[in-house]
Amino acid sequence: MTERRQDPTPVDTDPGAGASVLGFPAEPPGDDDAGDLEPVPDGAEVSGVAARPGLAYVRHPDVVGGVLLLLAGVAGAASAWLPWEQGGGTTGLDLVVRAVGAAREGAAELGRTGLWQPAAVAAGSAVLVVLGLLLLRPARGHRVSGVLALAVALGVAAAVAGRLVDAGWAAASLGSGVWCAAAVAGLGVLGALKAMLTAPRITTVPDAPLAVG
Repeated sequence: MTERRQDPTPVDTDPGAGASVLGFPAEPPGDDDAGDLEPVPDGAEVSGVAARPGLAYVRHPDVVGGVLLLLAGVAGAASAWLPWEQGGGTTGLDLVVRAVGAAREGAAELGRTGLWQPAAVAAGSAVLVVLGLLLLRPARGHRVSGVLALAVALGVAAAVAGRLVDAGWAAASLGSGVWCAAAVAGLGVLGALKAMLTAPRITTVPDAPLAVG
């Protein structure tokens, strides 16, 4: 007798070949599985691709992750209007304008002056706002947006760390704009992790009625 090995590669459900879950034959949910299933809430949008007969993915927004990313954008806006040096009047927006002028002279000039740091914070804050809005849209999962948000938030964190190094690790010399930039990185990381670690929701769906013709 030849032993058959099951292919662990995930495959899509094929109505003609029999339903499957991650490549394994699907079985009707028993009494023990009823507690793990989430009923369809009122107004929830259910995906048309069923995981197995009687189960389907629920398209839902990630409200917590989206709000965290939007708050990161708010912190970025505050960073643009607040001073970046203690006792100074130079705001983050002034530094971004200077960064645009330095970028015309080349990337070397932008890095030498350290103006890439406020520019990275401003650009990263704008991207996090867009990703936050995407998290608020119903979807089967938001892990791709979460990965992108994590990369952006880490870039903002690198800019804040670079600013702290340029100040000789003298935190007292940094203005409130820098600390708002640090809040952008922190909120961005939290929102990204929330989106990445939230598993897709699977729920029960009623069987489709048979057409009588």
